[in-house]
Amino acid sequence: CDNAKGLKAFYDAIKFGPNHLMVFGGVCATVTSIIAESLKGWNLVQLSFAATTPELADKKKYPYFFRTVPSDNAVNPAILKLLKHYHWKRVGTLTQDVQRFSEVRNNLTGVLDGKDIEISDTESFSDDPCTSVKKLKGNDVRIILGQFNEEMAVKVFCCAYDEEMYGSKYQWIIPGWYENLWWEAWINSSQCLSKNLLTAMEGYIGVDFEPLSSKTNKTISGRTPQQYEKEYNARRGDGQSSKFHGYAYDGIWVIARTLQRAMNYLNSTNKHQKIEDFNYSNQKLGNIFLNAMNETRFFGVTGDVVFKNGERMGTIKFTQFQEQKEVKVGEYNAVDDTLVIINNSIRFQGVEPPKDKTIIQEELRKISLPLYSILSALTILGMIMASAFLFFNIKNRNQKLIKMSSPYMNNLIILGGMLSYASIFLFGLDGSFVSEKTFETLCTVRTWILTVGYTTAFGAMFAKTWRVHAIFKNVKMKKKIIKDQKLLGIVGGMLLIDLCILICWQVVDPLRRTVEKYNMEVCPQAQVILI
Repeated sequence: CDNAKGLKAFYDAIKFGPNHLMVFGGVCATVTSIIAESLKGWNLVQLSFAATTPELADKKKYPYFFRTVPSDNAVNPAILKLLKHYHWKRVGTLTQDVQRFSEVRNNLTGVLDGKDIEISDTESFSDDPCTSVKKLKGNDVRIILGQFNEEMAVKVFCCAYDEEMYGSKYQWIIPGWYENLWWEAWINSSQCLSKNLLTAMEGYIGVDFEPLSSKTNKTISGRTPQQYEKEYNARRGDGQSSKFHGYAYDGIWVIARTLQRAMNYLNSTNKHQKIEDFNYSNQKLGNIFLNAMNETRFFGVTGDVVFKNGERMGTIKFTQFQEQKEVKVGEYNAVDDTLVIINNSIRFQGVEPPKDKTIIQEELRKISLPLYSILSALTILGMIMASAFLFFNIKNRNQKLIKMSSPYMNNLIILGGMLSYASIFLFGLDGSFVSEKTFETLCTVRTWILTVGYTTAFGAMFAKTWRVHAIFKNVKMKKKIIKDQKLLGIVGGMLLIDLCILICWQVVDPLRRTVEKYNMEVCPQAQVILI
């Protein structure tokens, strides 16, 4: 765009041409913004069909500026609607350091504010996006909202491939205004293989304004959008097509309806004034044109033509990159604030839409129930066998052989064994069976039972062995009697030592329940869930 030539043409038209009622056009952002800022001095309304820069939405600076094409910022409410549709509440942004993209990103921040959607990471880059892409991955960003041109897009997706930020775990949402097969012009400037680039690009969603309405209703011109497109293509022949042609066509109708509305207003309020009386110092007529355009509403080839503070409330389309081509998957109507996803058109790389973050799921590590059941069954079998021995020992306690083996000590060994068996049931009861408070009590009880049971069984066995040792070490072979009462005293002494230790332990530093964190493991059923 040549600013000097554009401004000279405008000022020459003002100075040497006839009085102009309005200004139609303005494609280059720099020229359009300068002209739009000065229009208030001439009371001229400007209508652009191609200037999408967000800067022109500032009505304090550009009060007389309108446009039939949606602003670059118009995609942000559509993105918000898409995020809510798929329940994505955590996103990250990746922005090229260019004013156009930065303005859209800043506006997006405002749109998402207070909508229960967190921007967890905001990254920007000038020439090399790889560092920013790595940071997004490091912050576990799965839904990435990108703002960059085609050249940088190739670099971004190359970095995404290297970092494995593609596939079922990630969703890229980027501008949808790139040219057809846009990557082919820039692939040679990157160090990425074409197949790797296409692999990383697969499934990205592009967002852009809809060039023509998909509705089949007749427009203000009497044609349907499809009939208009057919006639447009026939008339342009081999000439290059512009995606703004529908907005230019609707723009002419906006001007016609504005002038008609202004004439009707003048006829109903002041019969002596006509639109032909307009001059650059006529502020009253300028305001009439301004209000008439702001109230204009009709159905055109680009959809419902409605202005809100000079900004077009248009239709935004969503496309998805599927098998090396763009496929339309949905559209957002800004007038009704509605999102329509075309049935079965959108394809995610997994069986469901990507999750917006890695889900860390805390799961209590439990003792295997089958294993616990098997050991409990063996324990019960052991206790039945011990009970049988105890019954046998008591019943036959007066028989000579049993009496010589110290039945009281045998009973203590059996009872100690049964207490130890009982502790197995308690050690198998973990947090999946009992509450936190009960678990702490259980810790103490099972420790006491196992300790007392082991000491009782071992103490009785030790006492019997000691008695044999004491008798046979008697080298003089004098008759020596060691009664069971003495053996019971030995066992009692051992138990007393244990009880003293257990009581002190319980008073000074009782057992408490703690939770131990293990290394995270990938859930076999869902790769985005870590246990």
